[in-house]
Amino acid sequence: MNFNQKRVAASIMATAIIMPTMGNLAYANESEIESSTVESRTITGNAVNFRKGPGTNNASIGKFYKGDKVEYIGKDGSWVKVKYNGNTGYVHENYVSINSLGNSNESNDASVKSTKVVTTKGLNFRTGPSTGSSKISTLGYGTEVGYISESNGWSKISSNGRVGYVSSKYLGTNLSDSTSGNSGNSSSNLVKDTKVVTAKSLNLRTGPGTGHSKVATLSYGTEVGSISENGGWTKVNHDDQTGYVSSQYLAEKGSVDTSSPSDSTNSPSQGADSVISFAKTLLGKPYVWGAEGPNSFDCSGFTQYVMKKSAGVSIPRVSRDQSKYGAYVNRGDLRSGDLIFFDTEGSNNGSVSHVGIYMGNGEMIHASSGSSKKVTISNINSSYYSSRYVNARRVL
Repeated sequence: MNFNQKRVAASIMATAIIMPTMGNLAYANESEIESSTVESRTITGNAVNFRKGPGTNNASIGKFYKGDKVEYIGKDGSWVKVKYNGNTGYVHENYVSINSLGNSNESNDASVKSTKVVTTKGLNFRTGPSTGSSKISTLGYGTEVGYISESNGWSKISSNGRVGYVSSKYLGTNLSDSTSGNSGNSSSNLVKDTKVVTAKSLNLRTGPGTGHSKVATLSYGTEVGSISENGGWTKVNHDDQTGYVSSQYLAEKGSVDTSSPSDSTNSPSQGADSVISFAKTLLGKPYVWGAEGPNSFDCSGFTQYVMKKSAGVSIPRVSRDQSKYGAYVNRGDLRSGDLIFFDTEGSNNGSVSHVGIYMGNGEMIHASSGSSKKVTISNINSSYYSSRYVNARRVL
């Protein structure tokens, strides 16, 4: 028989207290009775690994199931050494009762009741039920965990041999819960990608606007989970908290040097000044379709090159994609450093085909494909550009 077959056959014997026999009408003395007493403990979880050594890196001898009785031998850190049906090995302390001697009132606090899955890209697995508790690890999207209990918005779970806590709203019974709303989840809280903070300090707020209260202050280079973006505000998840930050101070992960803030993070105006000053050094460079610099440019190659070199901000390559990046800006709210987009192909139907950098006072600097075919400065209020204006985005 294998281990688990033996486990069933021996289950009724695992809690037995072996008593000494009588001989010549003389009972064994009290010390002999005490020495023969077996300390029994109870398994409190299902499919608990019985391992050769104290750690998840040790091979599994077999599986225990809730209610199985084992003989307690000792402890090694967070692992309990036990004996079962002639086999000696280890189980994690979270799956063994703290009571002994066959006591049936063992604690089931660490008993895994069901399996759940993580419904966000990165979920902090903590030692306690609060954001102030230290982090054990980060669980990836779709990770299966053992669900133990839930209280005050925190779920006690088992993952990879450890027991800890995660925010309940990022657990579901299956991955469809990330959009179905089960267990407190909804599509509005599903993390889409990771972004980094590009300001020295960025307020995380309870709502999309400066009138909402501040939840926390995020420092330069902090990674956040981006959930959605609307009206210049991005809904993010940070450190198990969901809130809103200004979209203009977020960039794609890996697009900026997070070792130290660039000049553009000191203030919007200072960052814009750096961008405009650098852009002006390229005046007169020829327009060449598909060129990305440094000696020639097309319109989006120029804006991408300038933003990266002067502000450390990476933006998409083509104007159409750039027109969807960063925070939307009303035409009446334009400020120096904003990207402005135009439809220069036929009638203006809102399809972006050209981009420039706003300088203030109605002027933009851009790589023009027109008669000049070079990096030049134009007035956006001219009849040509005014009739072809589509939108503006703020990336600084």
